[in-house]
Amino acid sequence: MPISSCTQIGIVGAGPAGLVLSHLLHLQGIESVVVENRSRQYVEERVRAGVLEQGTVALLDRAGVASRLHAEGLVHEGFDLAFSGRRHRIDRPMERHGDAIR
Repeated sequence: MPISSCTQIGIVGAGPAGLVLSHLLHLQGIESVVVENRSRQYVEERVRAGVLEQGTVALLDRAGVASRLHAEGLVHEGFDLAFSGRRHRIDRPMERHGDAIR
């Protein structure tokens, strides 16, 4: 039996961007429907955003959906570049910049 529904916005993809967009619209009173071709279990269990910039973390905080991120996420205070057969560490301490990469 076909399901009939009326909505203002359709969002294709239940990845991080689609789900955050749907939630932000909801907070503004705008209805949306998210369509995804994968199962709910697949979407919930698969890690789809490996690194989040501080601006993204701040947006998730303002949207009220960052509790799991803060509980389980790891803060990266630097990164490694590899070239010419050597690794080079670039430190990015939080106390100098006041933000973090997760």
